[in-house]
Amino acid sequence: MSPIYIQPNNFVDYLSNQQSYYLFLDIDGTLADFTLDPKDSVIPRTTLTILQKIQDYGVKIAIVTGRSLAEARQMLSPINLPIAATHGLEIALDGAENSNDTCTLHVDSAALTAIRQSIIESCMSYSGFAIETKPYSVALHYRQNPALADVACTIMSETIKHSAKWTLKHGKYVCEAVPKGVNKGTAILTLLKEVRASDNICPIFIGDDITDEAGFMAIQSQNNALKKPQQSARGMGIKVGHEPSCAHYYVNNIDEVTVLLQSFLRFFQQQNISDFESIDTDCLLPKDVMRHSI
Repeated sequence: MSPIYIQPNNFVDYLSNQQSYYLFLDIDGTLADFTLDPKDSVIPRTTLTILQKIQDYGVKIAIVTGRSLAEARQMLSPINLPIAATHGLEIALDGAENSNDTCTLHVDSAALTAIRQSIIESCMSYSGFAIETKPYSVALHYRQNPALADVACTIMSETIKHSAKWTLKHGKYVCEAVPKGVNKGTAILTLLKEVRASDNICPIFIGDDITDEAGFMAIQSQNNALKKPQQSARGMGIKVGHEPSCAHYYVNNIDEVTVLLQSFLRFFQQQNISDFESIDTDCLLPKDVMRHSI
């Protein structure tokens, strides 16, 4: 079935006071606009501020991205969040520079070097390609010339056709050679295990690309029924854009993601006010009334 559109301003209607939440976010196309050169993409300061405020309320937030860990950290600065980078190959549990980073798979460095060199040589006769070298993968971008999509796929397919332990991940204007066995779904499940997630936690994943589909499936797999406002949800996948998706919900664009995050923040702000007013009212009750109520 097609995803259901969420009115970003009304996201609070999909949340419950009886649940805790773990928010997972992609970067490109979700928090940051696409640019011709991926290095020019930035997460707006206003968005980072919203994320920091949500985190200040004790809400778990993590980044799940195809970018390298170093790039993701730079884009998120100055806030520190758990990061699953390179589609889950690199994981930093708190995002800080001095944290214990892990690579979730053994990567054959000699094979990676050979793949990288083959891609460079194959692209020499073309203009409009950008080769991104990551610690454990190689990505071929064709944002500057989308007409090169078929050429890019051919180059990458030919490059790894004899490498049984490698596969390709296709995204928006990019084709990436990565070791087999990782995706954003497994990355999200790994991060959930780290916090010993209870049955009462609702993971939410917001992403825009083909590679995000594995994340949507992972958090929605325990309950595939479409959710309605005010219902408890095991997991919520939110697609950014109109493309077909297995996500339960969608919003139209990055601007609506920002509005949705603001609504998410407002939910916790209202909770905090309600808790304060409840405590404050109890404190103001006369002693005889308090004894009677007990």
